Amino acid sequence: MPPKLLRALRVRNVNWTALLFIAGYHVALLVALPLYLATYTPGWLLIGCSAFLWMATLMAITTGYHRLYAHRTYDVHPAIESVLLFFGTLSVQGSVFEWAHDHRLHHRHVDTHDDPYETERGFWYPHMLWMFKKRAGMEQKYVADLKQNTLLGVQHRYYGLLMIAANLLVVLGVGVLTGDFFGAFVFAFLVRLFLAHHCTWFINSLAHMWGSKPYATEHSAVNNFVLALLTFGEGYHNYHHTFAGDYRNGVRWYQFDPPKYVIWFMSKLGLASNLKTMDPLMIKKRLVQADRELLIEHLERLRDQHARAFMDAVETTSEKLTSTITSARAARDRYRAMLEVDPGKAREMRRRAEELRAEFARDLKTWRRLCRLVLKMEPAL
Repeated sequence: MPPKLLRALRVRNVNWTALLFIAGYHVALLVALPLYLATYTPGWLLIGCSAFLWMATLMAITTGYHRLYAHRTYDVHPAIESVLLFFGTLSVQGSVFEWAHDHRLHHRHVDTHDDPYETERGFWYPHMLWMFKKRAGMEQKYVADLKQNTLLGVQHRYYGLLMIAANLLVVLGVGVLTGDFFGAFVFAFLVRLFLAHHCTWFINSLAHMWGSKPYATEHSAVNNFVLALLTFGEGYHNYHHTFAGDYRNGVRWYQFDPPKYVIWFMSKLGLASNLKTMDPLMIKKRLVQADRELLIEHLERLRDQHARAFMDAVETTSEKLTSTITSARAARDRYRAMLEVDPGKAREMRRRAEELRAEFARDLKTWRRLCRLVLKMEPAL
């Protein structure tokens, strides 16, 4: 690790519990894995069980800790909540109170020194070094809603014991199932923990460094398909930071976001409810605004008369698009409000909403042509 980052962690400010545990299991893995592979060959059952546990713990973090608790984007049946909490506890990432507290602070103060992850400090600090820094206790206002949940209170109060018991139970269970207790310790605990932790930590580090910004450029969060694969759908981080109240991260049909489908499927079975989504019209409006910022920035770099003329076209077209979106949304909302009160006026408002959507579709084609044209422009020699 860079010496400058290591010096930032003063001895008196070190969280020794986190440092010794994380460093300890990394060293244990470094020793135990080569030793095991030199002596034994892992069976397919052992690999399968370990892979399942890796996927289950990651899904518990993304579906439970993150989308259910940190952002409250849906509600879930108590039976499912218990499963999510078990695997979340198994993941060794702290209690829900601690995890959600830090994550909510991150969203509130992203890219500033008040962000506990301090994403602007390169790769290593937000990836893992922030956990080694001793910090003040939780600000209760950030977890006040979660503290009303008795089950979460029990998990927080007895987290250490529950975490040890869950991992011991799983390792022993895999050992009994496979007849390979050493392999269960190496793969179902050490390898699984290593992969799950680093995949989760990539969201704090790489997901703020490596990717695209289709929805917003004012924060460092990016979209990255590779990270979405590694983190089970959390790689569409630019969308998430822009629309944190949506239960989905990947809103396109082709985007890899398993929790989105799991939550949706549970809702069809009556196991999840109150799924929160962002209005599609507002997503389109945000995309137009992001495109406008990109085009203006590009044209300002060109610094010629031709570019200034295009700048006027960008401003005019983007204003028309956003105005049409706002009008279409208002017409749709009035249609829904009138549907039961005055069906005649509701039908009229529905026609108006459809006309505005058609107008937006036409203007959007013009906007996309303008975007392609402007981005191809290069400074005059």
